[in-house]
Amino acid sequence: MSEDALARFEALVQAQRPAAVPWQPVTDYSMEGRTAIEGCHPRLIQDVLRPSRVLDMGAGPGHLARLLRSARIDVEECDITPTPTQTRFDLGASTPVAWPRQADLVICREVLEHLTVRQIRHAVTNLCTLSSRYVYVTTRFHPAPSSLLDVATSDDLDPTHITMLSQELLRVLFVVEGFRRCAECEQRMDWRRLGRVLVYERAV
Repeated sequence: MSEDALARFEALVQAQRPAAVPWQPVTDYSMEGRTAIEGCHPRLIQDVLRPSRVLDMGAGPGHLARLLRSARIDVEECDITPTPTQTRFDLGASTPVAWPRQADLVICREVLEHLTVRQIRHAVTNLCTLSSRYVYVTTRFHPAPSSLLDVATSDDLDPTHITMLSQELLRVLFVVEGFRRCAECEQRMDWRRLGRVLVYERAV
Protein backbone atom coordinates (compact mmCIF):
# COMPACT_ATOMS: atom_id res chain seq x y z
CA MET A 1 0.00 0.00 0.00
CA SER A 2 1.40 3.39 -0.98
CA GLU A 3 2.04 6.25 1.40
CA ASP A 4 -0.22 8.39 -0.82
CA ALA A 5 -3.16 6.02 -0.30
CA LEU A 6 -2.64 6.07 3.45
CA ALA A 7 -2.35 9.87 3.49
CA ARG A 8 -5.56 10.26 1.47
CA PHE A 9 -7.40 7.92 3.83
CA GLU A 10 -6.10 9.75 6.90
CA ALA A 11 -7.16 13.13 5.50
CA LEU A 12 -10.63 11.82 4.62
CA VAL A 13 -11.24 10.27 8.04
CA GLN A 14 -10.13 13.42 9.84
CA ALA A 15 -12.26 15.73 7.68
CA GLN A 16 -15.39 13.60 7.19
CA ARG A 17 -18.65 14.71 8.77
CA PRO A 18 -22.15 13.14 8.81
CA ALA A 19 -24.44 13.83 5.88
CA ALA A 20 -25.72 17.41 5.87
CA VAL A 21 -29.28 16.43 4.89
CA PRO A 22 -31.57 13.80 6.43
CA TRP A 23 -32.29 10.59 4.54
CA GLN A 24 -35.28 10.62 2.24
CA PRO A 25 -36.44 7.66 0.11
CA VAL A 26 -35.11 7.88 -3.43
CA THR A 27 -36.92 4.74 -4.61
CA ASP A 28 -40.37 3.30 -3.90
CA TYR A 29 -40.29 2.56 -0.17
CA SER A 30 -43.97 1.76 0.21
CA MET A 31 -44.83 -1.62 1.72
CA GLU A 32 -46.18 -2.70 -1.66
CA GLY A 33 -43.02 -1.65 -3.45
CA ARG A 34 -40.72 -3.39 -0.99
CA THR A 35 -42.82 -6.56 -1.00
CA ALA A 36 -42.56 -6.74 -4.79
CA ILE A 37 -38.77 -6.53 -4.53
CA GLU A 38 -38.24 -8.58 -1.36
CA GLY A 39 -41.08 -11.05 -1.30
CA CYS A 40 -38.67 -14.00 -1.17
CA HIS A 41 -36.44 -12.43 1.49
CA PRO A 42 -38.10 -13.79 4.67
CA ARG A 43 -38.02 -17.33 3.28
CA LEU A 44 -34.33 -16.97 2.39
CA ILE A 45 -33.49 -15.67 5.86
CA GLN A 46 -35.39 -18.58 7.39
CA ASP A 47 -33.89 -21.23 5.09
CA VAL A 48 -30.29 -20.01 5.07
CA LEU A 49 -29.71 -18.45 8.50
CA ARG A 50 -32.45 -20.21 10.52
CA PRO A 51 -32.77 -17.54 13.21
CA SER A 52 -34.80 -17.88 16.37
CA ARG A 53 -34.50 -14.18 17.20
CA VAL A 54 -33.69 -11.32 14.81
CA LEU A 55 -32.56 -7.77 15.51
CA ASP A 56 -32.98 -5.38 12.56
CA MET A 57 -30.57 -2.48 13.08
CA GLY A 58 -31.48 0.51 10.98
CA ALA A 59 -34.97 -0.80 10.26
CA GLY A 60 -36.18 2.39 8.57
CA PRO A 61 -39.94 2.23 7.88
CA GLY A 62 -39.97 -1.36 9.20
CA HIS A 63 -41.07 -3.13 6.03
CA LEU A 64 -38.54 -5.97 6.33
CA ALA A 65 -39.59 -6.58 9.95
CA ARG A 66 -43.24 -6.83 8.86
CA LEU A 67 -42.31 -9.35 6.18
CA LEU A 68 -40.32 -11.38 8.71
CA ARG A 69 -43.20 -11.38 11.19
CA SER A 70 -45.53 -12.56 8.46
CA ALA A 71 -43.19 -15.57 8.16
CA ARG A 72 -43.48 -16.09 11.96
CA ILE A 73 -39.94 -14.92 12.70
CA ASP A 74 -39.36 -13.14 16.03
CA VAL A 75 -37.87 -9.73 15.21
CA GLU A 76 -37.10 -6.50 17.03
CA GLU A 77 -36.49 -3.22 15.20
CA CYS A 78 -34.11 -0.37 15.98
CA ASP A 79 -33.36 2.91 14.25
CA ILE A 80 -31.74 6.23 15.06
CA THR A 81 -35.09 7.91 14.26
CA PRO A 82 -37.48 5.21 15.45
CA THR A 83 -41.12 4.71 14.57
CA PRO A 84 -43.54 4.01 17.47
CA THR A 85 -42.81 0.26 17.18
CA GLN A 86 -39.03 0.66 17.21
CA THR A 87 -36.29 1.29 19.78
CA ARG A 88 -33.84 4.14 19.31
CA PHE A 89 -30.29 2.98 18.74
CA ASP A 90 -27.41 5.00 17.28
CA LEU A 91 -25.52 2.26 15.47
CA GLY A 92 -22.49 4.44 14.77
CA ALA A 93 -22.05 5.73 18.31
CA SER A 94 -18.84 4.88 20.13
CA THR A 95 -20.69 4.27 23.42
CA PRO A 96 -24.23 3.08 22.58
CA VAL A 97 -26.82 2.13 25.16
CA ALA A 98 -26.33 -1.52 26.11
CA TRP A 99 -28.86 -3.91 24.62
CA PRO A 100 -30.51 -6.30 27.11
CA ARG A 101 -29.91 -9.51 25.14
CA GLN A 102 -28.24 -10.78 22.00
CA ALA A 103 -30.01 -12.02 18.88
CA ASP A 104 -28.75 -14.98 16.90
CA LEU A 105 -29.13 -12.90 13.72
CA VAL A 106 -28.44 -9.17 13.49
CA ILE A 107 -29.46 -7.56 10.20
CA CYS A 108 -28.09 -4.25 8.93
CA ARG A 109 -29.23 -3.47 5.40
CA GLU A 110 -28.44 -0.30 3.44
CA VAL A 111 -27.26 1.62 6.50
CA LEU A 112 -23.46 1.76 6.53
CA GLU A 113 -23.18 3.94 3.41
CA HIS A 114 -24.97 6.70 5.37
CA LEU A 115 -22.25 6.74 8.08
CA THR A 116 -18.75 8.19 8.26
CA VAL A 117 -15.73 5.88 8.27
CA ARG A 118 -15.37 6.29 12.03
CA GLN A 119 -19.06 5.56 12.56
CA ILE A 120 -18.78 2.43 10.42
CA ARG A 121 -15.94 1.18 12.62
CA HIS A 122 -18.17 1.59 15.71
CA ALA A 123 -21.18 0.13 13.86
CA VAL A 124 -19.33 -3.09 13.06
CA THR A 125 -18.33 -3.45 16.72
CA ASN A 126 -21.92 -2.84 17.80
CA LEU A 127 -23.37 -5.31 15.28
CA CYS A 128 -20.97 -8.01 16.41
CA THR A 129 -21.59 -7.31 20.10
CA LEU A 130 -25.33 -7.64 19.57
CA SER A 131 -25.09 -10.99 17.74
CA SER A 132 -24.66 -14.40 19.30
CA ARG A 133 -24.16 -15.97 15.86
CA TYR A 134 -24.72 -14.18 12.51
CA VAL A 135 -24.43 -10.64 11.20
CA TYR A 136 -26.03 -10.07 7.79
CA VAL A 137 -25.13 -6.80 6.05
CA THR A 138 -25.87 -5.21 2.73
CA THR A 139 -24.29 -1.91 1.76
CA ARG A 140 -22.82 -0.09 -1.21
CA PHE A 141 -19.13 -0.36 -1.94
CA HIS A 142 -16.53 1.64 -3.81
CA PRO A 143 -17.10 0.62 -7.45
CA ALA A 144 -13.42 0.30 -8.38
CA PRO A 145 -11.01 0.65 -5.45
CA SER A 146 -7.32 0.73 -6.28
CA SER A 147 -6.31 -0.03 -2.69
CA LEU A 148 -7.78 -1.35 0.53
CA LEU A 149 -8.23 2.22 1.80
CA ASP A 150 -10.04 3.74 -1.17
CA VAL A 151 -13.33 5.34 -0.09
CA ALA A 152 -15.98 6.80 -2.38
CA THR A 153 -17.87 9.66 -0.74
CA SER A 154 -20.78 10.10 -3.16
CA ASP A 155 -22.80 8.26 -5.76
CA ASP A 156 -25.52 9.08 -8.26
CA LEU A 157 -28.33 7.61 -6.13
CA ASP A 158 -28.62 9.32 -2.75
CA PRO A 159 -26.96 12.47 -1.34
CA THR A 160 -26.81 10.84 2.10
CA HIS A 161 -24.56 8.07 0.77
CA ILE A 162 -21.28 9.47 2.07
CA THR A 163 -19.07 6.39 2.59
CA MET A 164 -18.60 3.52 0.18
CA LEU A 165 -15.67 1.50 1.52
CA SER A 166 -13.79 -1.13 -0.40
CA GLN A 167 -15.46 -4.45 0.35
CA GLU A 168 -12.15 -5.83 1.60
CA LEU A 169 -11.82 -3.13 4.27
CA LEU A 170 -15.31 -3.83 5.61
CA ARG A 171 -14.48 -7.53 5.73
CA VAL A 172 -11.32 -6.76 7.71
CA LEU A 173 -13.39 -4.89 10.30
CA PHE A 174 -15.57 -7.96 10.89
CA VAL A 175 -12.56 -10.26 11.12
CA VAL A 176 -10.90 -8.16 13.83
CA GLU A 177 -14.15 -8.45 15.85
CA GLY A 178 -13.66 -12.22 15.94
CA PHE A 179 -16.15 -13.11 13.19
CA ARG A 180 -15.53 -15.25 10.13
CA ARG A 181 -17.01 -15.07 6.67
CA CYS A 182 -19.79 -17.47 5.66
CA ALA A 183 -19.29 -17.44 1.88
CA GLU A 184 -21.97 -20.06 1.22
CA CYS A 185 -24.53 -18.00 3.15
CA GLU A 186 -23.54 -14.89 1.20
CA GLN A 187 -24.00 -16.66 -2.10
CA ARG A 188 -27.44 -17.95 -1.14
CA MET A 189 -28.61 -14.64 0.36
CA ASP A 190 -27.48 -12.58 -2.65
CA TRP A 191 -30.55 -13.50 -4.70
CA ARG A 192 -30.26 -10.34 -6.81
CA ARG A 193 -26.60 -11.08 -7.62
CA LEU A 194 -25.47 -7.54 -6.80
CA GLY A 195 -22.34 -8.55 -4.88
CA ARG A 196 -23.31 -6.42 -1.88
CA VAL A 197 -24.15 -9.13 0.69
CA LEU A 198 -21.89 -9.92 3.64
CA VAL A 199 -22.66 -12.67 6.18
CA TYR A 200 -20.31 -13.14 9.13
CA GLU A 201 -20.54 -15.73 11.88
CA ARG A 202 -19.14 -15.53 15.39
CA ALA A 203 -16.09 -17.75 15.63
CA VAL A 204 -16.44 -20.45 18.26
